[in-house]
Amino acid sequence: MNFLLKSWGIISMLMAFISTDIDAQNPNWSPPNGSNHQYSANVIATIKLSDVASDHASDVVAFFKGNQIKGLGNSISLGNGLYRHFITIYANQPIDTLKIKVYHHDTDQVYEVLHPFIFEAQKITGTLDIPYVINIYPDNNAPIGLLPVPPQQTIQGLPFVAFDMFPYLIQPDGYPVDWTYTPNPNLNVSFQGSVLHVSGVTGFTGQTHLIVRATEESAMAYTRAPGERYVPQTEFFAEVSIPFHVTPLYAAPLWQPVIPSQGIVLGGQFAAVSLHNYENQYPGPFIKYDYVPVIAESSPAEPKPSWEVIGNFGASMSVITKLNYTPKYQFHHEDDVLAAFVGNEVRGLAIKNSINGLYYLQVAGNATGGDTIMLKFYSGALKKVLTLGATFLYQPYAILGDDVAPIVHEFAPFVPMIPDTAVAAGITTMPVQIINPDFVGSMDFRFMAMDPLYPLYLRDETTATFCVVADSSELSAYYQDADDDGLGNAQFSIMSCGLPEGYVTNDDDCNDADPLNSGVTILFTENSGVLNDGQICSEFTTFVSVQQPAMQYVWNYGQTTQSFQSNPSLTIQYSVTVTFNTGCVLADTATLEVEGTVVRNSQNSGFGTLRNILECIDEGGTVTYDFPNTTTTLLTAELPIQKNVTIAGTPAAKPEISLDFNAALHGFVIGPNKTLTLNNVDLNIANGSSQKTVSGQGSLTIAGSTQINTQ
Repeated sequence: MNFLLKSWGIISMLMAFISTDIDAQNPNWSPPNGSNHQYSANVIATIKLSDVASDHASDVVAFFKGNQIKGLGNSISLGNGLYRHFITIYANQPIDTLKIKVYHHDTDQVYEVLHPFIFEAQKITGTLDIPYVINIYPDNNAPIGLLPVPPQQTIQGLPFVAFDMFPYLIQPDGYPVDWTYTPNPNLNVSFQGSVLHVSGVTGFTGQTHLIVRATEESAMAYTRAPGERYVPQTEFFAEVSIPFHVTPLYAAPLWQPVIPSQGIVLGGQFAAVSLHNYENQYPGPFIKYDYVPVIAESSPAEPKPSWEVIGNFGASMSVITKLNYTPKYQFHHEDDVLAAFVGNEVRGLAIKNSINGLYYLQVAGNATGGDTIMLKFYSGALKKVLTLGATFLYQPYAILGDDVAPIVHEFAPFVPMIPDTAVAAGITTMPVQIINPDFVGSMDFRFMAMDPLYPLYLRDETTATFCVVADSSELSAYYQDADDDGLGNAQFSIMSCGLPEGYVTNDDDCNDADPLNSGVTILFTENSGVLNDGQICSEFTTFVSVQQPAMQYVWNYGQTTQSFQSNPSLTIQYSVTVTFNTGCVLADTATLEVEGTVVRNSQNSGFGTLRNILECIDEGGTVTYDFPNTTTTLLTAELPIQKNVTIAGTPAAKPEISLDFNAALHGFVIGPNKTLTLNNVDLNIANGSSQKTVSGQGSLTIAGSTQINTQ
């Protein structure tokens, strides 16, 4: 049948010939008149009844637009019992939606295909090898299916987010579906229609699966033809297994101490706030910070002004603007009104567009332009008139902004600058940008610290006031009381318009980290191995500090600052004496352990073990053992070798490395282009079977009197 691939005209003649010999039981559909249509397309198709190919010469396929046939074809044998249907379909528009009907010879039934067909002019749909599949089903009742549902996650105590199962349903027909599930002892489950509600039972954490079933309600009767009814005999259902994971509850963010209020004199700048200094409980690697302005009526409340444009002007300009009170808040009170002023004269008024939230302001003026426009806004929520200074020049007939990119006018006097995304520790300094340098007054902000995954559940909030005064006499000094002992820390003071939460008026605290003022603590900041554990690799950079700000610091190695950088090559002890401005003196001593090249710990891991030393040692270095105190290493996990390194003993003092394959899956795993040399070092292998003592892309060199013993 290769000639069928060469010419659609030949195929059409064959179809026309066969269509004259249609089985008498078919519906006798008449082919369309192609000359009455502007467009045509072609289809090469095969028929499947309940997913089984139907190959009979008397099967018929017809394409309909309403009740008009737009394409008609018969089956043509390809040999070996295979048939294809070749159909030319017609339309009077280049793209159209058609329905398909099939006369199936073996069941002597006409089926209406459940999916519509999209007609596209000149397109050939299907090939001989990969035909377009026309699926039909007994009683037009098709099987159903369920797509995979993504894993669902929540935290202990918080229900899973409810979701609709209907988008995951594959159902060619439109019969009603009943949703059920297999009970799971770890989950509380219910359906509201097709919406699934799930929560973990009290105390459950971990992962489990819920089996959900969709069942067609096939017991109902459906209309088949006028005056004739039938009941589908097959009940179809589909199931899907949905993973649900409940994470154990962990500590929520906590502002402690709270973010302090600040006050400055007109012309000054607010101090940037290091947010991580005030959130001190959340254990996660990333945290989300945010804020909103506190919206409260001013006291005394200002009445809504009776602004009115008076006078005749020869021209106007248009301003399409969005009004912010910080980027976190847009005004939406029914009394809100925006006014454009030239001096004391109102030149334009606008209210908020309820659809897109923008203000369409028409500013009147003369034909020459040049006037300076000032904007005023009455906020119904604040009960207050907010003023922007000189914002733009009047330009007759100009249009500033559009619906996509409106001009943004910021009416907040100052705005905190917080990253919009979750952040890691150490990068969250929040400056406060002054927008209106002429503003005198105060503004309150509510700050939120949130878990990025569950921001509405694991969170804490605190409120701080930022104020600007005309004279420094209007500000007072307040001192942080972090340990809540009623005594203030002289090194952490702020100027504010009122007493902030967590602050006191005295500065009498010697040690504000301890309510008993019992001492200072030396801190080591490093990321060598385990972060800030007091153990580092040789000459690794470490910052040594005390947390408490003080008047004087005296370290045992001569430093006089609160913190300094150190790069020790040997284990070292630091001592500090701290003198506070209150006159009290406190001291502390701490040891920083420095990893060398001598094994002093026989365990699998930890400070002084072979594993730790290999992580720290320089390329080409040599590891020895602290004979006779430490002579062995007991490995219970694979040991990666990522450097050219030698482990050495002597013929008279050979260290032993023991590897227990009951605990370890692998032995030495040597990296590419790396060589491990064992010189006078014995290997003891226990419980080995198929495991490899040495693997990886590197190499092992044996030297001296090294022996390998197996048990």
